[in-house]
Amino acid sequence: MIKTIIVEDEMMARKSLENFCSKYDSIDLIGTYENAEDALRKIESDTVELILLDIEMPGMTGLELIENIPYLPQVIFTTGNKEYAYEAYEYDITDFLKKPISADRFAKAIDKVITIRERRNAVATASEKHELYIKTDGRYVRLPYDEILYFENVGDYIKAATTLGNFIFHDTMKALDQKISNPRFLKVHRSYIINMNRIKDIEDNTIVIEKKVIPVSRAYKSILINSLNLI
Repeated sequence: MIKTIIVEDEMMARKSLENFCSKYDSIDLIGTYENAEDALRKIESDTVELILLDIEMPGMTGLELIENIPYLPQVIFTTGNKEYAYEAYEYDITDFLKKPISADRFAKAIDKVITIRERRNAVATASEKHELYIKTDGRYVRLPYDEILYFENVGDYIKAATTLGNFIFHDTMKALDQKISNPRFLKVHRSYIINMNRIKDIEDNTIVIEKKVIPVSRAYKSILINSLNLI
C-alpha cells in the first residue's frame, strides 16, 4: 500500500480527498493535515510515499513544504490556481489537479502514482541484461553496460556518455528509463540516468562520475541512498 498524507487547509476539500482515497485499496491514508507545519513533522518522523498537497495555505505554503522536507515523495498538487502548473513541472511532481477535482481525474492521477511506484520498485528486481543498441548517425551502435557512464537529456536527444566516447541518439528520458531493465542504472534527475557502478563520489545533492558532476533530485535521492551499500 502507498503511505499517503493529505495537506489541505479547506475542510470540505480535505473531506473530498479523504473520500476519494477511501475508494482505493492501494492507498494507506496515514494522516490528514490542515497546515504544512504539522505535515512536515509527520514527514520527518515517518516514511511518506505520496502527498496530496494544496499550495496556497496560511503560514507555510505547499511549495515551501517541498523546499523543507529532506526527501521528496510523489506529490499531487491539488489547487484552484492553474498558474502553479509550471511549478509542478519544475519540482518533477507526479500530477497537478485543479479544483474542483472529479473522481475520474483523481483516478488518472492515482494510476500515474502506481505506475511510477511499480517502475521504481522494479529497479531492484529487473532482469539482468548486459548491453543495448542505440541508433546514431544512421547506424546501430552496441553499448556494453559496463562501458556506459551516464545518460543525459540534451533537448530532443539523449547523450550516452561512455568510456568509448559520447553518442547522441533520439529518445526521451522517460522512454529510455522504461527500456533499461538493469538494476545498475538509476534515474537520479529528470535529465540524468546513471550507471551506479561508475559513481566516484556523493556529496549532498550531487554525484561525480569521471569528472562530471551530476545533480540528484530529491525525488530520487532516497532511492539512490537505499540502493547503495553504505557503512
